[in-house]
Amino acid sequence: MRKHGLMLFALLLAGCQTTATTDVNSLWFKIRPGSTLVLNQPVEIPEGEAHVDFQNGQLSGGVDEYIVNCSLDIENLGPHTVSPDTFQITDASDSQEWISQPDIMRFYKVLRLRSERQPEVLKLVCQDWDGPLMGRPVTVGEIEKAVGDYFTFRFTP
Repeated sequence: MRKHGLMLFALLLAGCQTTATTDVNSLWFKIRPGSTLVLNQPVEIPEGEAHVDFQNGQLSGGVDEYIVNCSLDIENLGPHTVSPDTFQITDASDSQEWISQPDIMRFYKVLRLRSERQPEVLKLVCQDWDGPLMGRPVTVGEIEKAVGDYFTFRFTP
């Protein structure tokens, strides 16, 4: 009986382990409070737009929705220059929504940003489209590939 009790206790204790990881390519990587996103170079928001898109490490005038892409959103329509800055990530969330039911879903991660110097910068939204059975949340590693050298993450441990 004592042997079974110890085995049950070990199983319960193992069940309390977290899926937290430091691998940015993992679906279980979490952006912790206090993490920042550094814009390394100026980004021009075009006239009449309130965002600029990134894909495969480059600014993009149009994106392939089936490859991870990111959109830096600001409060008002451009033209506007977002200057190099360090943005606090105030919230990071994953979500999904139907694009064309039952075939295509949008899987996306929203990083809400804050800067005292540039309060008009609102968020970075990274997404891709996929089938409902094959799709999954966007990873931080995929975001890094999409934004390339424009942005650098600094994660709080």
